Amino acid sequence: MRGTAPIRGHRARQLLLLCLAGACSAASLAAGDTSGLAIDDDYFEAGGSVRLEQTVGGDALLAGATVESNASVDGDVSLAGGQVAVRATVGQDLYAVGGQVEVDALVQGNARLAGGRVRITPESSIAGGVAIAGGSVDAEGEFGHYLTVAGGDVTIGGIVDGDVRVYAERLTVLPGTRIAGALRYRTTSPVTLPEDLEVGAGVSRDEDRTGLEAGGWSAGGAARNAGWLWFAGLLALGLLLAYAFAGFSRRTSAALGERPWFGMAVGLLVLAGVPFVAVALALSLVGLPLALILVLVYLAMLIAAYVVGALYLGDRALAAARPGQPVTAGRRLLALLLVLLLLALVGSLPLLGSLARLAVLLLGLGGIALALWGWPRAADAQARTSGTVNPFL
Repeated sequence: MRGTAPIRGHRARQLLLLCLAGACSAASLAAGDTSGLAIDDDYFEAGGSVRLEQTVGGDALLAGATVESNASVDGDVSLAGGQVAVRATVGQDLYAVGGQVEVDALVQGNARLAGGRVRITPESSIAGGVAIAGGSVDAEGEFGHYLTVAGGDVTIGGIVDGDVRVYAERLTVLPGTRIAGALRYRTTSPVTLPEDLEVGAGVSRDEDRTGLEAGGWSAGGAARNAGWLWFAGLLALGLLLAYAFAGFSRRTSAALGERPWFGMAVGLLVLAGVPFVAVALALSLVGLPLALILVLVYLAMLIAAYVVGALYLGDRALAAARPGQPVTAGRRLLALLLVLLLLALVGSLPLLGSLARLAVLLLGLGGIALALWGWPRAADAQARTSGTVNPFL
């Protein structure tokens, strides 16, 4: 692995060194490279494209736009990225989150998976319990304990040695499925079970949702209402940035400038590095208050970053449509509205939507980080000459 350096010591010191290594990997991330760190038997790597190709004796933590675990890991495996794949043995528990998550492996512990699209291949075997949350879920293979799934479109199959619980809009049970325990499901649409389905402890459907729908409420409707509220909140935040904090929002766009890929690399570093810094601070009583503050700022920054990224795309569109002309705050807000609508439409696509949202988030995080850092210095001058600047910024 590139950039690998073995380090010995206690767990607290290891986490602190991990944070320092993450900060030192900014240059390699900006160049599209990856940075790996070995701590005793554990391995950590972050970058644009991360592929684990050698055996790990302890735990593995990988983060990137594309993440693949192609080698056996004796301990836990934790993965995060736009596209995540597990294709080798996991000795203990598996944790994976991403736009698209695929598991084609032997997992000897539990599995916790979340993503826009989650797939467990029929050849997979998971010895422990499995919990999945996703927009589209396809769970097949052998499961040694329970299987719990929450999603939009859910397909289950294979062999489950425990109970199965499904909460979904639509549920498909494949022919030949065998469940040693009970099958309990809650859906908003009818479910047709195959004739050869084997269930050891009976099948039950939770009718609570059906009753609520008869009274005029449904989970799908609630989700749609929540989606519109979220969209309105993003637009309101964009209004605040475009008018009250016009100077800072313009500096973020100017900082990204003509190098959005560099900004995305910086955004990925912030996205993956801040949680490690918070953990390191939380290990000491002195740093615990700072860790809590950092987590709150981080969560707020994630929401703001999505709007900042959308504002940048809107600014680029306005610059292309009206080259050389000044851009008013009203036009920026209109462009933001169009970008958010486009992202909402693209977001309904299983893989492309997740990748698009991740890209906008990384753009925003990178723009905020670069603007706060003051890089490049010309960005501030450009912001001051292109429109109204908030005097407090």
